[in-house]
Amino acid sequence: MARLCTPATSGQYLMALDAGTGSVRAVIFDLEGNQVSVGQAEWLHLAVPDVPGSMEFDLAKNWHLTCQCIHQALKMAAIAPEAIASVAACSMREGIVIYDAEGQPIWACANVDARATREVSELKEIHNHTFEDEVYRCSGQTLALSAMPRLLWLAHYRPDIYRQAAAVTMIQ
Repeated sequence: MARLCTPATSGQYLMALDAGTGSVRAVIFDLEGNQVSVGQAEWLHLAVPDVPGSMEFDLAKNWHLTCQCIHQALKMAAIAPEAIASVAACSMREGIVIYDAEGQPIWACANVDARATREVSELKEIHNHTFEDEVYRCSGQTLALSAMPRLLWLAHYRPDIYRQAAAVTMIQ
């Protein structure tokens, strides 16, 4: 059977980074799809005092944990970084990072952040209680877990951050 894709480098391995709700993993596979090694670390989300349901994402600390997982997986596989032909990343659904105009991250929250209950109710009311069904049919997401209510929450309660926002991405 012919290969559909040949790596552009001399790398013999693939790496997947999985930023999950409770932990981050770096998993190395050979080109046949066999798992070679895994590095994993648990991470915690930050509850903000006086903000019920908040679960902010500590980007600096969690990036450090991600790097540790990568090093651990490489060490366990006994390979050099150059042996990795390609890296893919995935993350928790609807965990978001907001960036300023210079591309610097200014705020992030996990997918389990539930601070925006009022905004979820507002969105439902504004759209005659049909909007959530429409969003769900298109995305498979409920409003409570989506980024939109959190962005509205920022506009209401943290306008300083909201005004600086130039881009939004998922955590990965």
